[in-house]
Amino acid sequence: MVSTFARAAVLSLLAGAAACGPATPRGPKPMTLPIVQLVDSVAWEDAMGEGTLRRVEVRQGARVDTIPGVLTEEPPTLVAGPRLIGFGYEQGSITSVFEYDVRSRRLEQRPLPIDFHPYFSAPAFSPDGRHLAYVVVPGDGTGYAVARSWPDKALVWQSSTVEIPATDARGGSHGRWLSPDVAEVSFEIGSGTDTRWYRVHGSVLQRRVISADTVARQPGT
Repeated sequence: MVSTFARAAVLSLLAGAAACGPATPRGPKPMTLPIVQLVDSVAWEDAMGEGTLRRVEVRQGARVDTIPGVLTEEPPTLVAGPRLIGFGYEQGSITSVFEYDVRSRRLEQRPLPIDFHPYFSAPAFSPDGRHLAYVVVPGDGTGYAVARSWPDKALVWQSSTVEIPATDARGGSHGRWLSPDVAEVSFEIGSGTDTRWYRVHGSVLQRRVISADTVARQPGT
């Protein structure tokens, strides 16, 4: 028969083992990702046409913010920080890049590259917010695709120059990122019934265009 003393000793050992178990992690809990959505509708109309712009709402737990002074057409990119990076509009044209720190609520507005066309460039930020790809339209009937680092705007790669049709309507250009490394930029080169698109894939790691071809259907739409 086990003595009372022996049972007490076993219970003491078990309690000590439990106390030496895995330690509870300390430090701040990881921040949950904010929920970002476009809200409201602000109509615009000018000589180029008409449309609707939206405000950006950021939900972080119980906190709900609307980024002040920013109107846009598409949701911004959420990058590490967490930060939001996107394009500010006036009427139907892109006029600036905005960066919003979700933690501090700090808003910065930055100018676009000097060769950026506010109406036709179809820009896209990489998923990490470190590069910007878009179409350059010099105004001489030609166009080409580029990628620049952000925010210093250094040229990373540039495509060949091709002829583009004269048009007063946007929509013939499209930019997107297939990964943080590779951007796809396409723009219209056909006219009339012979509509075609010049499609460019460029790598920021290799710092060059990795493929370019002509397709009958606009990529990414």
